[in-house]
Amino acid sequence: MTAHLLPVGIFVHLFRETLEADPFYSDLWLEGEICDISRSAAGHTYFSLRDEDGALKCVLFRGQALRQHQLPRLGDQVAVHGGLSIYARSGAMQLVADLIRPAGLGAASLELALLRQQLEAEGLFDVARKRPLPAWPRVIGVVTSAHGAAWHDIQTVVRRRYPLAMLVLSPARVQGLGAAESIVAAIEAAQLDARIEVMILARGGGDSDDLSAFNDEQVARAVFASRVPVIAGVGHATDRTLVEDVADAAAPTPSAAAEICVPSVIDLHDRVASLQHRLSRAVAASNEAAMADLASARRRLHARHPSEIARRHGQVVSRATVDLSRAIRARIAGRRDATRVASQLLAALDPTAVLQRGYAALHTEENGDPIFSVTQLQPGQRVVAHLSDGASTSVIEQVRARGSAA
Repeated sequence: MTAHLLPVGIFVHLFRETLEADPFYSDLWLEGEICDISRSAAGHTYFSLRDEDGALKCVLFRGQALRQHQLPRLGDQVAVHGGLSIYARSGAMQLVADLIRPAGLGAASLELALLRQQLEAEGLFDVARKRPLPAWPRVIGVVTSAHGAAWHDIQTVVRRRYPLAMLVLSPARVQGLGAAESIVAAIEAAQLDARIEVMILARGGGDSDDLSAFNDEQVARAVFASRVPVIAGVGHATDRTLVEDVADAAAPTPSAAAEICVPSVIDLHDRVASLQHRLSRAVAASNEAAMADLASARRRLHARHPSEIARRHGQVVSRATVDLSRAIRARIAGRRDATRVASQLLAALDPTAVLQRGYAALHTEENGDPIFSVTQLQPGQRVVAHLSDGASTSVIEQVRARGSAA
């Protein structure tokens, strides 16, 4: 046999690859007590798992640590799942853990916890991807046993609450050998009916063994892949099944699943009555507001109507006419008084009136020039004396100025 001389680093890496590729060593459940525990700044947890006969170094990396319900503590008796590997720098063998649970849960419970963690890491339980249920479903698919109480309860509830909906049964075995495969086939068959808008996956109460089909990975993935929202209605008093975590909605019983799947005609009647009342009040308020707006518009239109404008303008003209008439009368009265005063003044200054008081007006006979002064006279000159009732001609015999001697 030929000996092979290998560098230790290459050997360690080869051994690690061989160890990690072995199905047995890559899928281990080990039970023991936590000891020598420490946590790094990066968030990794390092510890040893031991019992009376031996010990094994373990590491729980940060990503897996965040998915644990509770981090390991010194002295805890636990069951740890993971795969064996080799830390190349030290050559030490270690268990790379991905799930830690209290010891004594049993193999089935531990496997379910591991599967739950894997599905959660894949996003099957993500609340953000859950779809809303249709408000008024017309056709509802039901996956359950055709002979179980769940199918009867669902029919009773839907018939009472919302008889407008039609139920389409896709029968399946819900417990026992082959139940998981039967449920998957029923879900896939329901997907082929294009009328179905929502689906109920249900069974009555039972213990953990009876509900094992609802914790099956393939059933959970079939629910996740459904083209329509799925409501899980699984009756039990234990921890939630995987199907309930994957479904878009979950109810504690098949009857409760039917309750949340359909509305109540009684509630709908009350809601319609409330809406009618609100609508009537809204219409009445709208009509009242419209009438007020109409009255306001009528007032504005009336104020702008030609006849109304003409009426207001007529009032203005009438007031102006009255004012003008009053002003004219006042002006006429004033002019009449002024005329009377002027007439009296003219009458007082009228030469005729002066003549009537015994005076005479002299003019030259030759050209009719008025004579105002004795300087215009000379003896022998002929003058005409105008009196109030006639005239006479005289000859000047003598001219004498006022104040001169006779």
